[in-house]
Amino acid sequence: MLPTIQFKEVQYAGRNTYGLSRRLVMAIFLLIAHFYSPLDENLGGALLYLGLFLLLFCIILLFIPSYTILLESNTLILKPSSGKEIRLPVTYIEQAAVVPYSRYHFNNIVFNVLSENEYRFYAEGSKALLLNLKAGNIFRIGCKGADELLLKIEEVRRES
Repeated sequence: MLPTIQFKEVQYAGRNTYGLSRRLVMAIFLLIAHFYSPLDENLGGALLYLGLFLLLFCIILLFIPSYTILLESNTLILKPSSGKEIRLPVTYIEQAAVVPYSRYHFNNIVFNVLSENEYRFYAEGSKALLLNLKAGNIFRIGCKGADELLLKIEEVRRES
């Protein structure tokens, strides 16, 4: 029997506000520099092409997944676009809560980074699911649908 997917969320690399704002500011700077550069200089064309390339790159990154959060049967799965997936059995979770991911609006994309005794996962969104495991590990998973994921996890924990 195939496992039933109770929750699925795809985190995209291009929707991270920190990276998106850096790329857009640089592209705008290059386009403004192109329009204010003297016409006789050969550098002006390169600035235009670089600015347009950065804008195109921003658009392409909007559709590239960073990682996927899945809740299948009794397992929470964090599956990156490349690399090793992480499986957390729901029975190992002692406590789960929805918290703000960070006090800052701009955050870097991270996957399985140990920081301040927490394993962090983030690509987009302002909320996070804070999981305390029986082994003492803490996982902070940034996601857009943190409230819905918490409800699904608690539902699975009650059933098992």
